Amino acid sequence: MKKAAQKERPRSQKKKARRIVLWTLLGLLLAGLGLGGWHAYRILKQPASLFSEAPAATAVPQATILAPAFPIHTAVPTAEPEAALSAPSSASEATPVPAAAPEATATPKPVERLNVLLMGIDADEYGGTTSGTMAHTDAIMLIAINFTESKVDLISLPRDTLTTAPGYYGYYKLNGIFNVGLGGWRRPAGKPDELSEGFLLTCRAAEEWMGGISIPYYYGLDFQAVIDIVDAIGGIDYDVDQWFRSMSGKHTYSKGMHHLDGDAVMGYLRIRQAADGLDSSRTARQRRMMVALFKKLKNEGKLSQIPALINAANSGIYTNTTLSQTTALANYAANLDSGSIQTRSMFGELGEVEYEWRYAYVDQQNRIDIIREVFGIEAEPVGISTRQYERWLHTIGFSAMKYMRQAEKVLTYVQERKDAGQTFTDEQIALYSDCYRAYAALKEEFDSATDTLADRYAAAPWREKKNNKKNWTEENKAADQELSALEADILQSLNDRKNASKDATVRLGDAVGFRTRLTWGVPIDWFEDPDINEVMVNFR
Repeated sequence: MKKAAQKERPRSQKKKARRIVLWTLLGLLLAGLGLGGWHAYRILKQPASLFSEAPAATAVPQATILAPAFPIHTAVPTAEPEAALSAPSSASEATPVPAAAPEATATPKPVERLNVLLMGIDADEYGGTTSGTMAHTDAIMLIAINFTESKVDLISLPRDTLTTAPGYYGYYKLNGIFNVGLGGWRRPAGKPDELSEGFLLTCRAAEEWMGGISIPYYYGLDFQAVIDIVDAIGGIDYDVDQWFRSMSGKHTYSKGMHHLDGDAVMGYLRIRQAADGLDSSRTARQRRMMVALFKKLKNEGKLSQIPALINAANSGIYTNTTLSQTTALANYAANLDSGSIQTRSMFGELGEVEYEWRYAYVDQQNRIDIIREVFGIEAEPVGISTRQYERWLHTIGFSAMKYMRQAEKVLTYVQERKDAGQTFTDEQIALYSDCYRAYAALKEEFDSATDTLADRYAAAPWREKKNNKKNWTEENKAADQELSALEADILQSLNDRKNASKDATVRLGDAVGFRTRLTWGVPIDWFEDPDINEVMVNFR
């Protein structure tokens, strides 16, 4: 925590925050009178009507291969002619697309369910961050509202989940998808419209993790915003479960009942001591504190003040909802019994610490059960969130991605020169065909391998741990032998495809005068290699 962040906020600033609350409440009252009877009635009594039919989860294009610059006679399926030549390809790659906006209708159809992603940003008001040079969404919680049954589910998603970023190639942690959406931009704060792509991309990733549901709305809060809001409601009396320090580090709290101000609440929410590797203890505290704050506001009749409390925060709150929508949700919460709030969490095992990265391998059965219970749909397991899949990436997956990128660079160079009017000899065109066929075969093999192994790994959770073979059944042992044989076959086949692609790429590059240096090795810091991860995200 930076030194400046530890300074106490001037008393005049606190008075200013309270004045903002009062003036905002007055403004909301006057605005309500001017909204018109029908709109005011919808806010107060029909909150669902403020949200039109939620769009389906944003479709992300499947990975494609480069369109050939010349006719290629091959059995390997190719992309359509209009496919983007510069789009790299991998198992996780797809062309970025903007989030689909709901179509405007004269009479919006009220939604029966509404999903909102709540994200806590690892940054303070002075621009500091506690993890590396980039602020991440270190707390990710889905608020699933069922208007029909008048209930709410709070579902925590592990921040360290090994995942992909929709529309981008590479492998990331879930809390870094925000940074991918910002193109690796290092500033931890900014105007709402400057950060929206990061929040929206995190929503898209969460949609995939939640079985394809739609998550069209979000709220993002940084450290200081949480502190401001808690201070604005006068703090909270809370029975803490263990010793901790306040966010500023100036105060310590023992286990038991305490009155917590915003600084203390923020410190409590970020407790790391005694938390398990998956942060499940910390996410449980976050959900309990959410419910406690809800109960305080409800008991004191202040839930309708939530929009004013948001405005009371000097900065650091981001959302794509309107004031009317936030007000409607606040009024809905005011009529909701605390017993109607169910808290849930995805969990699993902590991955090996690798290059200072910590991965969470989500328990797929737990994930599938949560999605079924809350949304009534059957989700498929996500095989990439396994220790086995990560090992496979380091064994051959990253290397195959690297080889494909090098081929794409030379193939794209030829296309660009052709578009610029350069003519090629028959020999050069033949070498291009050889390179394209080898590249397409490598990509087809890679895509098939990732799909096959991800499915097999998801179905073999008993195989995750390295040292549990003594507990395997005879059936487990037989399945392991079969899967090991499959892995060996895939490794050999991919290595053959890689070598053929490299040889053809080098020969084509020499023949057409490609001067950019090609690289074939996977660096230790693979996540900083743009041939593997399209966007560099720093967790150090």
